[in-house]
Amino acid sequence: PAASGGKAVRIPNTPGAPGWSFIFSTPKMPMRGQILCTFYLRAENLPPLTPSFQVVLVAHDKQTGMWAFNRPWQIYGANLQPQGYTAITLPLDVSWVADTYGPELIFQWSGAPPAGVNPVMYLDKAEIATPTFDAPLISAVSPDKIHYQPGDKVTVTTSLVNPLATPVDLTLNGTESQGLTSSRPVFTQKVNLAPGEQKDVAVSYLLGPEEYGREIRVAALVEGKEIASGRDFFGVSRVPLWVTSGSSGDRSYRPPLGDAGMYVGPGSGADAWRNINYNRRFRHNYAEFFSWSPGDISDQDPQEDPFLGGEGRATFRSKQTIIMQNEMLKSVGFWPVSYVNGTAWAASGYQLFQQHPDWFLYDSNGEVGGYEMDGREKYRHRDDIDFDPNTLPHIFFQGTLNCALPQVQQFVADQYIKCGQDMGFKGVRMDVRYLEVYPGERDYTGKIIANTYPEADKISAQNVKNVKALVHKVVPDFTFGYNYASPEETKDMRQTFIERCQGGAWMLDEIPCTYQEPTSPYHVWKVYIRRMCSWSDQVRKWGGVYNPYDFARGSMPYQIDLIYSAIFRIICGGHDYGGWYYNSRLPLGDFGAFTTRFSRILMSTDCDWISDLGDQVSVQSPAEIWYKDMCFWNKSEDGKKQLIVHLVNPPVSPTVNDNPTSAINPPVRNLTVTCAPVAGAKPTSAYLLMSEPLEPTDLNNLQIVKLDLKDAANGKVSVTVPSVLFWKTVVFQW
Repeated sequence: PAASGGKAVRIPNTPGAPGWSFIFSTPKMPMRGQILCTFYLRAENLPPLTPSFQVVLVAHDKQTGMWAFNRPWQIYGANLQPQGYTAITLPLDVSWVADTYGPELIFQWSGAPPAGVNPVMYLDKAEIATPTFDAPLISAVSPDKIHYQPGDKVTVTTSLVNPLATPVDLTLNGTESQGLTSSRPVFTQKVNLAPGEQKDVAVSYLLGPEEYGREIRVAALVEGKEIASGRDFFGVSRVPLWVTSGSSGDRSYRPPLGDAGMYVGPGSGADAWRNINYNRRFRHNYAEFFSWSPGDISDQDPQEDPFLGGEGRATFRSKQTIIMQNEMLKSVGFWPVSYVNGTAWAASGYQLFQQHPDWFLYDSNGEVGGYEMDGREKYRHRDDIDFDPNTLPHIFFQGTLNCALPQVQQFVADQYIKCGQDMGFKGVRMDVRYLEVYPGERDYTGKIIANTYPEADKISAQNVKNVKALVHKVVPDFTFGYNYASPEETKDMRQTFIERCQGGAWMLDEIPCTYQEPTSPYHVWKVYIRRMCSWSDQVRKWGGVYNPYDFARGSMPYQIDLIYSAIFRIICGGHDYGGWYYNSRLPLGDFGAFTTRFSRILMSTDCDWISDLGDQVSVQSPAEIWYKDMCFWNKSEDGKKQLIVHLVNPPVSPTVNDNPTSAINPPVRNLTVTCAPVAGAKPTSAYLLMSEPLEPTDLNNLQIVKLDLKDAANGKVSVTVPSVLFWKTVVFQW
């Protein structure tokens, strides 16, 4: 009865049912540029996040009948109003040359519902519209890189379309923004567009000395009136890893031929470039090559080409391909880093052991780490026509270098210098061993190097410091990163950990991979938040860039846990080189774009976590809101004092892995956030930062909104926040 015509198409979720649920097609119609399809939908028993209802928009070629253009879209319970029908408008991009196509709309469920849940979707009607364009459009704004050094030249390409039958003269104005309020005009360019013309216009300008995230906005003006605009975001920093934090691939839509293989296996130039551009769209700039080298720390510049390399993946690789891929990555602002297992192994490790047995560590029995001679014998036949790398044990030798020896420190430094100068890497991330010694380990003569942890810590910290200094004499901007970055793993080697952090090192903490387990105290969300914020703050103060891994390496069964994990790890100032959770169809926004634009707020080295908030901030709201362990002091780009207050609509379940339907709380509306003065001075302004919309059914929109400050009791001031769906941020500024 609620349907406009009194009837609706009922489409139940039937687990295991193959094929499409429902297909609707229309006679052929003219299409051009972008088609807008509007669906009036109502759901019953549909959880907010899973499963999704998929709509595939198709334009059939008028002659062949094949799919000329298509785009799948997901619709979630969170996109629909609680009552009645919701109008959902989705676009399909087609050619800008007008032609006739056969439209088709395909509906199906995507994913199985939680146990005991039986969703049903009702389709009232569908409308297909061909918009009329009365002015030129900006289809994209694209900086040439995603990360720059201060003072670099930025080239911005603006993609224009003139859908009119007449020529147009227009002006492009570029404006760069940073922080909360800083902006400056950076270019003006005159452009002429012929009728129906598509044109890319590239304009360059120079960056200033400031660091952190930027927004570049390009406006198109005709006779002084703005008729179109577009924007994008990029990072600026001397230490490149400070502002690295992109989004993972869009979970609502994975384009074909997107994420090509470059992580471990070899790839063609075309595959590599496709992979780079795919990840560039999500604003990554940290690219790690894992398990590529023949011997890790003992061979970062293989002389054979191709060579047999890979930790546990015996595969022939091309040295020239890796060099090519690194140059591609650097050309668009990526920072390519080599994973390095800190033990010497395989052929190069065995050869080094033969030449310098005095360079290695030994146990109390005089044994080096491990060796297996049958595997070595197989490796000697790697050039035989019938050699099968699948029969080769991945390690036939593995030994740990005694990095307390100056000659070993120089050897390791030389490997890293070659890794940078010859292979094209901009840094390394060490795993397994990181130049340290432990109590009880012995040198070649059988002498114990360190009897206690304090002794081992002192020696190890000096090892790390010496190797970095040797490398930086030759390659000053070479970066370092390390595993074992949790408080649990570093409590006995704290001075070494502090030295590893120095200089903006990437600190990868894998221990949170286990925090979802009920045996962990951190599977309680409030405990998890405080752990993340307190430890990330400590790592930041020691000079490191903190990367806490996601629960179960991102393979949690319930989407809600991945969403909140991303939110809390961003709030703590963390980074994620795999990318933050992203689903363009959920009211979360693009965390990669948000963290890039507001990296000064979220990742600044000036950020100082407030462990005891006291009465500095209070929040009044009609429902529970979390904020007390998520507040920070900070400085603006021009040195003004800031207080950052993160507002989180809390998880439905107080613990991780305990919300099988991924249920979410309703939006919390009209919150009052009150801030006390500091040293008698009140804040002079306040801003709301968000990547999520104001309402669940609105479109995501990364934005900054100035809030009205009102006087409150006891010399305090307050602001009103319209809503919090998942997470919004208030910044008070003095």
